[in-house]
Amino acid sequence: MSRRLPKNIIFYSTELKPRNDYPKKIVSPPFPSSCCTDDNRAVVGNVREVEGFKFCYKICEECGHAVKYYFPAVESTSKAVKEYRSWKMYMVQ
Repeated sequence: MSRRLPKNIIFYSTELKPRNDYPKKIVSPPFPSSCCTDDNRAVVGNVREVEGFKFCYKICEECGHAVKYYFPAVESTSKAVKEYRSWKMYMVQ
């Protein structure tokens, strides 16, 4: 299994028109608008998992703003997620 997260396919631009070329590239405005609510964001493609971290791409159906959305981790996650949480708790102290 891969030890690193895949690169982000979202390209933020003020000059290019929003475009969904998933899974190769998503062109998005750089900042969300007031229309960018959970109800307006559609999941693009499939939910993926890398080392216990689940994510997907979401795009606002009105303006085209895209984000890489990570699902909240649950207690029954992989060893890598548990190690990451441990490290984060250590770094906060």
